[in-house]
Amino acid sequence: MIIDYSRPKNMKEAIALLDRKEPRSIPLAGGSIVSKLRGEPVAVVDLQDLGLAQISKSTNSFDIGSMVTLNEFGEYFKSPEITKAISIQAAKNKQNSATLGGLVCLADGRSPLLTLLLALDASLVWEPTGKTISLGNWLPQRREWNEGKILTAIKISESRIKFDSIGRSPKDQPILCCAVASWKTGRIRIAIGGFGPTPTLALDGNKTDNIQKAVKIALSNSKDQWASSEYRIEAGTKLAERLLNES
Repeated sequence: MIIDYSRPKNMKEAIALLDRKEPRSIPLAGGSIVSKLRGEPVAVVDLQDLGLAQISKSTNSFDIGSMVTLNEFGEYFKSPEITKAISIQAAKNKQNSATLGGLVCLADGRSPLLTLLLALDASLVWEPTGKTISLGNWLPQRREWNEGKILTAIKISESRIKFDSIGRSPKDQPILCCAVASWKTGRIRIAIGGFGPTPTLALDGNKTDNIQKAVKIALSNSKDQWASSEYRIEAGTKLAERLLNES
């Protein structure tokens, strides 16, 4: 239940509002979805006016503001792989309102877009501390995270990405998805999603590594109501190898 709404004009004001002891205050759209609070009284701090909805490019990397919508993210990169992940992640109308920051903070292991970002070795930038942490290191501790109040940006380096998903239908949430990122240096990252609280990083290495073994280990405890571990291992190794060959 929302008991107070604020729309600060600068980062300092936003941090001061989020630092309040009473009422409990949460960022809106940059990391929290009010509908998930189940009646808990909260004050929301709207981040719309903080300039967090831009994407900028440096030599070999991109800074993506946390308030960039899923649609804006897809439109900027115009990648068939990113477009596919977004189309599975959310319906068209939701793509225009859901933010990348909100997805990072709340999506679970079935999220195709979070799986893709994990493969890309995305880093997260937090204020007011200026702390930067890799998505892979942050996900296991996100429920207890206290080293920053506002996720301001997601950073990714320039790479080639391949993605595919297996579900009951082409647009259904996946029971298995895989993203393979490759860099000019020869580095390869393989992330697997479709189950669990967060996607799983299967490999951070190169093409000479044992891909089948890495994917098998990543999927060894993936059984849930949607699929068995054996099915996911068989399908996942084939999917990862195909995407790797295409990258």
